[in-house]
Amino acid sequence: MARPRTIELRWPALGVVRSHSHERQYSAVSYPTPWSLNVYLEDSLTGRQRGGSFEGPLPGSRPESIVYRGRTLTFSSNAITASRVGNSTDTTLSADVSDMLRPTLFQFSEATEQGSDVVALVPHKDAHLLCFTATETWALQGDPLNGPRRRVSDQVGIVGADAWCVAHDTVYFLSELGLYQVDADGSGLKPLSEEVLPEDLIGVDDDEVKLDYDHASRGVSIHQRNKPSWLCDTSSGGFWPFDTTTRQSHVLIGPLRLGETDRYGMIQRIHGIMAANSAEVTWRVVLGDTAEEACDNGKLAITAAVAGSAYSQYVAAEGTWRAGRSNTGWPRARGMWGVLWLSSSGEWAYEGLTLGIVPAGNWR
Repeated sequence: MARPRTIELRWPALGVVRSHSHERQYSAVSYPTPWSLNVYLEDSLTGRQRGGSFEGPLPGSRPESIVYRGRTLTFSSNAITASRVGNSTDTTLSADVSDMLRPTLFQFSEATEQGSDVVALVPHKDAHLLCFTATETWALQGDPLNGPRRRVSDQVGIVGADAWCVAHDTVYFLSELGLYQVDADGSGLKPLSEEVLPEDLIGVDDDEVKLDYDHASRGVSIHQRNKPSWLCDTSSGGFWPFDTTTRQSHVLIGPLRLGETDRYGMIQRIHGIMAANSAEVTWRVVLGDTAEEACDNGKLAITAAVAGSAYSQYVAAEGTWRAGRSNTGWPRARGMWGVLWLSSSGEWAYEGLTLGIVPAGNWR
């Protein structure tokens, strides 16, 4: 019998991406996962960058009022009302041009043009105010009464009033085109990981989307209605889905080419190393005739498991791992392509795993 081909598998550090290559190399330092839930590059046990379970943050609260330079700002349609400095209830306009604290009414538009409807206002340190419409981004410097303003983009806007967050001097926001960042003064507008942005975050039309910056994970959390939330790792650009209503965690590793062009392969041996103090982790092998089919089957299996539905039809072999190194299983799972599905209901961290794969007959 042929000697097993041994493959060492790293953690899928790039997260879930849209345009990932199914033809990945086993030795790749960084590669994506076809799907995951409640896992992250930094494990929840020690915060090391080795991969493991992750407890996503809940949506944070926002102040009820928008206050900038001592003025309370409100908006309706394309008009923004700024109250008198220091008096949020005084919005009576005055013709006294010597009164520099007086209320003012303004819009964001080029000369002779009518401004578009305002969707969100983002004040920052009483120095700058960003204004977003559905398709535009504007910046104001200084006081609304006389401060200069400019259009940052006539293509990129925001999807909802709370679809933004601030980290230091950087504003992150969700557009229909995807996730963007811009400096608080309106400079440096750019998309985040445009080529790897998950499909779930393109063309979002949920006006109740809420963004928060999570300092613990150094990531932007994106909360949607009736869908998993997402965490964007701002250092690596990876996107990781999470659901705060369940303790289950899942990740797909692969897809893995088991066979050759016209021959099946069989996973003969699987050895996993879980970190000390890890909860029990269940491993499962999901197969497919193509890389895409294996990935699709793995995501369908996770979706069914989270919903409490049957998923056994997708699983060719399974077993359990406990904390430590002595975790060897004998799947004898035969196919052309496969993904490994790891899941748990507790906190766990990944150290590594190896597979032993042998040829297993002609593909018919």
